Amino acid sequence: MRPPRTHGPSVTPPRGKNSLGPTSLSEKARLTGEFADWNNLVHRAVWITGELDTAAVREAWRRVCRRHDVLRRTYVSADEACTHDDVLSEVEFHTAETDEDAIELMRRFLGTPFSLDGPGFARIAIVQRGERRHLFGIAMDHIITDLISWLRIKADFREFYDRALAGEDGEDGDLAEAGSYQDFASEQRRLFSSAWGEERRAFWSSYTREFGAYPPRFLADAEHTGGYRHAVVTRDLPADARARVHALSRQARVTPFAVVSSGVLAGVREVAGDPTAGISVAHHGRGLPGTSQTAGLFVQTVPLHLGRRSASPLETVRQVSDRTHDVFEYALPLTVAGMSWNETLTAADQEAAGLYVELNEYPRSTYYTPLFTGTGAEYVELSLPGDKIWTETVAVSWNLYETGPQLVADYNANYLPGAAVEELLGAAERFVLSATRI
Repeated sequence: MRPPRTHGPSVTPPRGKNSLGPTSLSEKARLTGEFADWNNLVHRAVWITGELDTAAVREAWRRVCRRHDVLRRTYVSADEACTHDDVLSEVEFHTAETDEDAIELMRRFLGTPFSLDGPGFARIAIVQRGERRHLFGIAMDHIITDLISWLRIKADFREFYDRALAGEDGEDGDLAEAGSYQDFASEQRRLFSSAWGEERRAFWSSYTREFGAYPPRFLADAEHTGGYRHAVVTRDLPADARARVHALSRQARVTPFAVVSSGVLAGVREVAGDPTAGISVAHHGRGLPGTSQTAGLFVQTVPLHLGRRSASPLETVRQVSDRTHDVFEYALPLTVAGMSWNETLTAADQEAAGLYVELNEYPRSTYYTPLFTGTGAEYVELSLPGDKIWTETVAVSWNLYETGPQLVADYNANYLPGAAVEELLGAAERFVLSATRI
């Protein structure tokens, strides 16, 4: 396990009041070294076409930061956070002569990693290319956000932009409706030191005794033959794939995610011959009361395993569903929890796992719908220095759009043979789509 990071005092901005409180366990994991080898940025860049009111953008961002206290957060230590009364970032405005210049400027602006000792963890900018064409960009450190938080912040941004356009006076009296991340962190720390925490310790101690402290690699004998070489295997699914997945989920009375995860787990067992196949899954841990609308870092990676017992597809799906409920019910950032309990529940410097599974039932383009009323949006793919590369992980995505459903795997071709990845996808598809016909 990586030793704890030496963390100095935060840089306090020269204005505004502040209050101190405990960090969340996810924040502590990041502050003590988890993912310290990469930039940890969550970022978006979008071409905006149409009439953009830059003053309204600035006011909307100010109000978003006032509504969500996590955007006004800095750190005194791994265990103590500082929530500032005033905003810590403002919208920057730039101009560029060409689209290429605008994109390069935005890449430099967004791509600078945040310092954990720094005065804020969000930056936002607009690069003007013409009266009706702007490049909009935003970056946040993953320590304060995840996908669900981004969607919440995005919705609030649009709401406040519309209200600024309508000429509202910008009073902050209506901003208290979102949950406080500081309240969540305090309650989580309180519970962690109580019987709630002991229940989770008992579960994860038992779980890792049965399956080990980390999901196994997809192929135990895989070897690196060079640097990272990204490869993608795409398998077209039948047009009714989404309907079949949902039919099996209804028959088994489980979630669609449990169905597709079962398929990948069964595929690993078939291809790799592993009797206790394991994958990593993301859990957005808004399990405490009052956190559904709270922005911050809640996502956690937890291991999910298929037991030793062979079963029919229906029984397997139900078994995986039960296990999913367990690991999500007791989910914690396992690195820092293990440090607190003096137990090895996972390794901070190890790959995420041999397999990572996600279910996308809607096109990713829905994440990039226009942010500002009366404008169009075109997403810009930016590759930033320091982006994390999972060299030993196969990321399997079930993309069950209404048209063109696909099963997609991203992997390192200089580590894993493509034939084994293709075999895995074929086995997963057979397990899920052959179990139920509609």
